Amino acid sequence: MIRLAYLAAYGALAALGAALVGHPALLWFRSQGLSDAALAWDVPHGALLAASAALLAFLTLWLASQAALRRSPRAPVHLAFLLAVGICLALRCASGDPHPPPDPAPGLLDGLRAAAEELDRGWTGQYTPDPAQFSLSLAQVRPQAFRRHGRSLPLHVRVLSQAQGPQLEPLPGDQPGTIYLALSQDRQTGWLTALTVDGVLKLPAGKPAMIEAHSGTHSLPGHDPALLAYPRMSSALPAR
Repeated sequence: MIRLAYLAAYGALAALGAALVGHPALLWFRSQGLSDAALAWDVPHGALLAASAALLAFLTLWLASQAALRRSPRAPVHLAFLLAVGICLALRCASGDPHPPPDPAPGLLDGLRAAAEELDRGWTGQYTPDPAQFSLSLAQVRPQAFRRHGRSLPLHVRVLSQAQGPQLEPLPGDQPGTIYLALSQDRQTGWLTALTVDGVLKLPAGKPAMIEAHSGTHSLPGHDPALLAYPRMSSALPAR
């Protein structure tokens, strides 16, 4: 009976520790984008929660194996197990509840607008963009919540030449935060789209959030190209 009570008590403590840190630790682990890019949850002390969950799982398995072999674990192992449960409780109280990742759409839309403005600034009778020239403008945009291998993915522009229209499908190897700039063969027109975790960013109505730039002006995301974001080329219109 004493042995059964001992196993039940330690099993209950292990279940309590796992319940405290298991879910937030799993959210933090998934947010690192180890297999695919992911939107990162805000998990305070996420790394410590994951480490404490792993430690508790190891000690629980060790105690279970010793019990199966009918061996009595030494006192330091018992102490380490109880400390691990205490650490889980303390960390869970200190960290609070995880917060879901922010909606990436506003940041991507800001990135599209910044890229379009930078593209128009370089208009010299045709579009001749260099991807590096967009870095400063995109660095001013709010940080994105995309992660891959534990690192944040920055916004960046990929230029596609001799395009027939906007790039509406992800290209192999491209990660969320990529802004496609598809240029027409005559370099008079450019189409900008942005990648999120599930493909090209779309507006709530389901329409791709595409900006069309033409001869030094550009439209608003997803709007008619004739509705310009600003009348930059009004001075170039012929006088009546």
